[in-house]
Amino acid sequence: MKVVKNSRMLGAIFMLLIATAVFSQITVSDYATGLKAPIGLEIDNQGRLWVAEQGTANNDSRISVVTTDRMVHPFLTGLPSAIVEGEPTGAEHLYLDANGNLLILQGEGSNFLSEAVLTISTAGFTPGDTSRKIDDLKSVHKIGRFSLSRGATATNPYALAIGPENNLFIVDAGLNGIVKLERCTGNLGVFAAFAPIRNPTPVGPPVSDAVPTGIVFRNNKFYVSGFHGFPFVPDSSRIYEVDLNGNVSVFKRGLTSVVDLAIDPRDGNFVFLQFGRFALGPPPPGFRPNTGGVFKLRAGVIDTLAFGLNFPSGMRFAANGDLFVSSLADGKVLKITFPTTAVETRPSQGLPKEFGLAQNYPNPFNPATKINYALSKAGKVVLKIFNLQGQEVRTLVNEFQPAGAFEVSWNGKDNAGRQLSNGTYLYQIEAQGSVQTKKMVLLQ
Repeated sequence: MKVVKNSRMLGAIFMLLIATAVFSQITVSDYATGLKAPIGLEIDNQGRLWVAEQGTANNDSRISVVTTDRMVHPFLTGLPSAIVEGEPTGAEHLYLDANGNLLILQGEGSNFLSEAVLTISTAGFTPGDTSRKIDDLKSVHKIGRFSLSRGATATNPYALAIGPENNLFIVDAGLNGIVKLERCTGNLGVFAAFAPIRNPTPVGPPVSDAVPTGIVFRNNKFYVSGFHGFPFVPDSSRIYEVDLNGNVSVFKRGLTSVVDLAIDPRDGNFVFLQFGRFALGPPPPGFRPNTGGVFKLRAGVIDTLAFGLNFPSGMRFAANGDLFVSSLADGKVLKITFPTTAVETRPSQGLPKEFGLAQNYPNPFNPATKINYALSKAGKVVLKIFNLQGQEVRTLVNEFQPAGAFEVSWNGKDNAGRQLSNGTYLYQIEAQGSVQTKKMVLLQ
């Protein structure tokens, strides 16, 4: 028995030494500085970083582009920035869709653009051009007004994901729910709601709001991170799983002040961002500087990737696995680089050796068919359906994915949920710098 115990102890020490060695290879460096309260990040297919800056409460919120030479170029200026609950608020999170439109989540405030999803085209913009203005916006969807009409006492549209039928699913941190925006009709609806969480302390209300923050769509489910409201009890935040019917369940407990959620493109694991740890004392109470971090969920176990960050607020993975993290307090974007041996968890012989798109099955089909494809390396994947006139009828995939084999179903409906007529359609995948197209036949 003593030998077994010693062996286990030596094994644990050995694994700890390995983990320490791997962690020591992770590098954190400044990538862009001089920003005004940056939060949301997005990366385009040229490797340029788009940054949402909240501003200084002087209507100076803006969207900037950081080129690969680390230079900051204003893209959209003049967005509202105001003081809400003692803090500046403005543009919060970003999303680039497959058509080159930038979707901007504008935070709380009294401006006509506040609490909304703003859409602007990035077509024709070259970093260094004169920045665009609010008159260049293509659309404004007032999420806040809708949330308040549904009984919310506050509203803060914070982040979004593109889900089924190419619709937008927006987490509203004031509503404590997900708002669905139908892109074709502009109709809004409450898709899901997050229940309050019991407050185990004598300080504050008996329950605290869930305060949803980050959201990702994966395998026909949404995953949403929760910040957890005052008194911001450590280890009480959660990641939720939401099915396509809006049913909510807890995916992971025991987290702290989670403000963003992402998927590592190299191994497919969830990565979450901790804003900081809150303390009531010594006075004054508040979130303590340099207590933020990046963590990974690997088979239900939490791994620390980086700690000691100063109020990190948003993150985005590059296709090669580098992670960019915004620091709200320091006005900068950090670049976190990982050793390849630390993140590759799948055996290399199990990964596809080349990129490929298979013939759909069944074909012809009625009412649905399956499309399989293989990625030999991680990257942005766009899979669309076109009619024979070259018009897009459905987007099935538009996201970063890890290397591996994938299967997607199509039910013969377009982006608006309308059943398409009989005929031949093209399905096209764009990934890894290549485009492949095949035909299929729909018979009703």
